[in-house]
Amino acid sequence: MELLNRITDYLIDNELRLATAESCTAGLIISELTRVPGSGQSIDCGLGVYSPQSKNRYLGVSYDTIERYGLTSEAVACEMAAGALNNNDANVALANTGIAGPNPGDDDTPIGTVCFAWAFRHSGDHYHYCETRRFDGERNEVRLAAAHYALERLPHYHRLCLESTTTPAEKTRSHQAVQRAIVTQLQTRTDIEAQHEMERRRDFLCRIMNESGQTTLVLGISGGVDSTVAGRLAQLAVEQRRDEGEQATFIAMRLPYGVQQDADDADKALAFIQPDEVLDVNIQGASDALLESLDSGGLSFEDPGQRDFVLGNIKARQRMVAQYAVAGTRSGLVIGTDQAAEALMGFFTKYGDGACDVAPLTGLTKRQVRLLGQHLGAPESLVNKAPTADLESLAPQKLDEVALGVSYEEIDAFLENLDVSERAFDTIVNTYRRTEHKRQLPIAPD
Repeated sequence: MELLNRITDYLIDNELRLATAESCTAGLIISELTRVPGSGQSIDCGLGVYSPQSKNRYLGVSYDTIERYGLTSEAVACEMAAGALNNNDANVALANTGIAGPNPGDDDTPIGTVCFAWAFRHSGDHYHYCETRRFDGERNEVRLAAAHYALERLPHYHRLCLESTTTPAEKTRSHQAVQRAIVTQLQTRTDIEAQHEMERRRDFLCRIMNESGQTTLVLGISGGVDSTVAGRLAQLAVEQRRDEGEQATFIAMRLPYGVQQDADDADKALAFIQPDEVLDVNIQGASDALLESLDSGGLSFEDPGQRDFVLGNIKARQRMVAQYAVAGTRSGLVIGTDQAAEALMGFFTKYGDGACDVAPLTGLTKRQVRLLGQHLGAPESLVNKAPTADLESLAPQKLDEVALGVSYEEIDAFLENLDVSERAFDTIVNTYRRTEHKRQLPIAPD
């Protein structure tokens, strides 16, 4: 009990709330800690995650990581800890995965081998540490020793976190754990096969139409590669539904604000997509009217730049209002064009282009969206077009990469679990955390 009392005091004294992700010990860490009266105030949750499926489902552990490193590995333990820290109201997480016996692992990992990871949230950053140890004894002796060891080492790694004395190797592991956890949460796959992905995402749209009973798909076409690919998938989906004897229609919408500067690209996209119907709705009147109403209602802006930025978000939301008006009239579902690169950076307007019923490009990197566009036969000029949200009137056709402060090449490399520069890593992770609210449902009381 001395260890358990000491760790409980340490957690309380340092205002730490603990989450565990236990494979080998299967809840024993939390069970042991709760033997101490008052320990509950420092415990957030404990997850027992044995199977690869549960590790992926509840913690975001990548199947690629499991296949590459094995279930009993520091890489898997790190992703377990990262998932426990990211998904719960805790600032410290413990994880383990190992072989308690009576048999060695499938890859001949010796009995008693346990991989540990400790993760901390401190001063807006995450710190990850890991170890591998081998314990002697019978199955339950190994499990108890592993549970106690995980707790015993917690203060050591917490002090390293506070002192910022992380070694280069530990920092690298920490970065990799954070990166893999984010990539898994965004459902990104390193490698895709274009034909398979095209069929899977087309069939997904067909299935959702069938399950929802809706007969129409609606999408705004901008002339960029994302809406071009999503639009073609939508048209293929409704054609397949009609081949099956079902009613189905795809409505593409032109939604310019005044005169669209890249209108020719939108025309090229529509010619390629060949939608069943095209509606042209100019959102300038509605957008300007709302901004004028805000002005007359007493809202003031810091400068013209802020006013223009607010107008840009109004434009994005008016476009979604128009699409939902059509969907509501025609028994439809609104398609979103969000893919993994934009999701990672929170590069969309909340309740604007981020609002939709179905998101068929989810999990794709920008590179992979281009690959699908090429496979579908989209015009090369659209596939390789430099992305721009084009929401700011004072900065027309402003490139996404300028607004993001990092290139899509670096973003895609991050999403593919490749090494990126320290500057790119910090920019991406900080932006991901800052925009977390965009990827969540509205915040509700506890």
